[in-house]
Amino acid sequence: MDLIEATVSNMMGKSLPVNLKNANGPNPKKPNPKSSNHKGKATAPSPDTQNDPDSMFKGGFSCRTGIQTGEKSLNKFRAMRDGKYKPREAVLRIKQNLENNNPQMWDLTAYRVLDEKHKHHRTGNKWKIYPSYDFTHCLRDSFEGVTHSLCTTEFDLSRVSYEWLCDKVAVYKPMQREFGRLRISGTVLSKRKILALIENGHVRDWDDPRLYTLIALRRRGVPPEAILSFINELGVTKAETTIDTKQFEQCIRRYLEVTVPRLMLVLEPIPVVTENIPEDNIEMVELPFSKDPASGVHTVPFTKTVYIERSDFRESASKDFFRLALGISVGLLKVTYPITATGFETDPETRLVTLVMLVMKSLTRGLHLKSPRDDPDVLPEGFLSDINPRSEGIFPNAMIETGIEEIKQTAPWPRLSEG
Repeated sequence: MDLIEATVSNMMGKSLPVNLKNANGPNPKKPNPKSSNHKGKATAPSPDTQNDPDSMFKGGFSCRTGIQTGEKSLNKFRAMRDGKYKPREAVLRIKQNLENNNPQMWDLTAYRVLDEKHKHHRTGNKWKIYPSYDFTHCLRDSFEGVTHSLCTTEFDLSRVSYEWLCDKVAVYKPMQREFGRLRISGTVLSKRKILALIENGHVRDWDDPRLYTLIALRRRGVPPEAILSFINELGVTKAETTIDTKQFEQCIRRYLEVTVPRLMLVLEPIPVVTENIPEDNIEMVELPFSKDPASGVHTVPFTKTVYIERSDFRESASKDFFRLALGISVGLLKVTYPITATGFETDPETRLVTLVMLVMKSLTRGLHLKSPRDDPDVLPEGFLSDINPRSEGIFPNAMIETGIEEIKQTAPWPRLSEG
């Protein structure tokens, strides 16, 4: 805050008019469009101060305190800082150019008085005033040495005031550049909508793995390089783009396939017992860690009992099911012979399959949202009515292969590039 106040003082010292608007109200007198100094540009309409008591806090009109000296404005600004004005009694505005076609040049608000009930999450009520986004955005970027300020296209008009303020204060001027908003089907990326999901208890927090925030993706295990790879494939455009969720996930999968080890995991395991091999049979099967040969190999034991995903077995076969079912022969990864299911057991209460019996033949054989809507706002009941009630699943009995120990010892993954 001291740095910002010094900037305001610096602006006044350079004769940059800064208006403090107080209870005197705005001056509805506008520059005459027909005057000799009018350059043919449209001017904002004068507000009706009687019908609009909040008009003094809106841009687009002149203020009767705009002609006062910089020293007087600075004294009143310090009075704002010291709590001598109540909320909405005074506001600090930057005197720009009301005849400019761009509303971002219509004497924007720089500081306003805070309501005591709106405490800052870090400083509490220490500061009685707080700067506006339009005032701090460019200056904060400048102070922190930001080279490029990237924002979406709705801030296109703001670039003029962004650069204008840096020039007037005579500080380093970063470059603001705009890009089109990116949407991913079947989810929401808007901070306002995500906050609504959190406040209504649909997700736990900003890092809930069902979301597509950066911290949520990190919690899922998505490395930054995979996201950059996805963005590089899309390119940068000013047009709004909607991408299917599957395309995003496929891009991440392609990146992970050649950068991190791959292991087998079953979320809902059921035991499968091969009846015609001995109890003590152990055959070590060699598997690659990834599609990149440089990542090496590891071994997993093939024993009398193995585990498969519950969804990989059906009690009866069908034309559209190509996995394990009674009387159907299928292959196991890297195992020489195919297997055939001969029977199964179920839980008497849940009726779920608890055990599958099979035999090995000595034959050689080759081994988010309910619907992905582009714009959920089109729903009459709003986007919250389209939430998938089964968006999260918990698998307390999930099992992963023994290679995980070796992976943990050689972490982190992906490998950081040298140099």
